Amino acid sequence: MPNKMKFGKNNKLKGKMKGGNVDNAVGEANTPLMPSEAAPVAPRSQMGSSYTRFSDQTYISIIVAFGIAGLIWMAVSRAIIRHKYSEVVAYGLIGAAVTFSLLLILFKGVRDVKPASGILGAIKNLLYLAKFLLLKCTPAILILVQIGILCSIMYTNAEYIFSTDTMPTMFTVFNLISMAMIIGQSIVWKNKVVEIMTGEKGKSNPMALGGFILAAILSGVAISQLYIILEYLRTDC
Repeated sequence: MPNKMKFGKNNKLKGKMKGGNVDNAVGEANTPLMPSEAAPVAPRSQMGSSYTRFSDQTYISIIVAFGIAGLIWMAVSRAIIRHKYSEVVAYGLIGAAVTFSLLLILFKGVRDVKPASGILGAIKNLLYLAKFLLLKCTPAILILVQIGILCSIMYTNAEYIFSTDTMPTMFTVFNLISMAMIIGQSIVWKNKVVEIMTGEKGKSNPMALGGFILAAILSGVAISQLYIILEYLRTDC
């Protein structure tokens, strides 16, 4: 008799477990996470990077900082602290920023290259990188050509620019025009770098390409006038 009562209790307890606690436990285990409890997923541009050490935005900020430093150096060296090769340093800082951006994009292209064996595979990868740079980095190459010519002109005539007290007014005008046009081109290029590095396409500006070409033309005219002034007309001033 006691055994039957004990057996009955066990059945009763099993019934409770089947009807209550077990179902609740299984229900809690199978309950999906609410949106507020789910782990947040960061966007790809914030979560990933083309490089392992810093984010893409960090590298872009460094590039912008170099460009701003060049602009500030030009303003300070012409108005407050004059020193030899001041124009070379100012344009060189902007050139360093553009070169750095080129290297970042080149490294990004290298990461996208698929491993290939043999000489033919290596040549194929080199051609891919060359095509990648020409398609993606033509604006940067044009900016570097202009900066290279300017640095050459300013370096050759650095002694005259630093020592003379009667600098022609037109030299200052064309120097400012060339700097402004290069800064304008660099802004357009910076937006392109952001698009390539992060994969995020911002609002397309139909005037960007036309503005870049116009700025390059005006910069070329200003550079040619600077060369003429420093090489042929400075004795007449």
